[in-house]
Amino acid sequence: MTRLFLIAFLVFSLSACAVKRIPPEFAPTERLLSMRAPADARMEMVQNDTEAGDVFLRTKSLPARPGDPVVAHLINRMLATLKDEGGVGIAAPQVGVNRRVVLVKRLDREPDQPLEAYLNPGITEFSEETVVDWEGCLSIPAGFGKVRRAESIMVNYDTPAGEHKTEKVSGFTARIFQHEIDHLDGVLFIDRKEPGELVPEKEYREMRRKEKEQQEKK
Repeated sequence: MTRLFLIAFLVFSLSACAVKRIPPEFAPTERLLSMRAPADARMEMVQNDTEAGDVFLRTKSLPARPGDPVVAHLINRMLATLKDEGGVGIAAPQVGVNRRVVLVKRLDREPDQPLEAYLNPGITEFSEETVVDWEGCLSIPAGFGKVRRAESIMVNYDTPAGEHKTEKVSGFTARIFQHEIDHLDGVLFIDRKEPGELVPEKEYREMRRKEKEQQEKK
């Protein structure tokens, strides 16, 4: 009897652990927000210039379930939003859904540089080499700032189809991954930026235009 009890207890414990590993289903509000418009319809951006927006962006996201049709629809709408905004990455919290879903423009994959979706991404290793570069954010309208990031990372993630992968990513694409994964943990680039005020977008664009002109003259 004792042995049977122990076996039953172990089976129950393992089952409970398995259940815990399954990402929770979408809440009704998340489902409504994701599904209330066609897959090619953009979503509204959450920005930190309001108290409610800032609180939401600083909330840690829940895992996303590969194969969930709501996740697939959300990814398509995030893609439409990112293309409309003209950015290189976006995280689900930025469109009001606190799930661990990001889109990243793979600048390291020539020549197409595709926008790809990643579920439940995490960074397992950061290079010792770091690089300081400019960053902006679709959720931070105040401007741009310089941020020190690892030059390369090891990132693991689930694909929308349910495959689990690990890969090394370097250069600016690694910066995009770090920026977007920070969003999933409630961290904004302004929390990591180098000392100094943010540069307003108009001023930043003009500065970069002049830099490009100078480089072309060389």
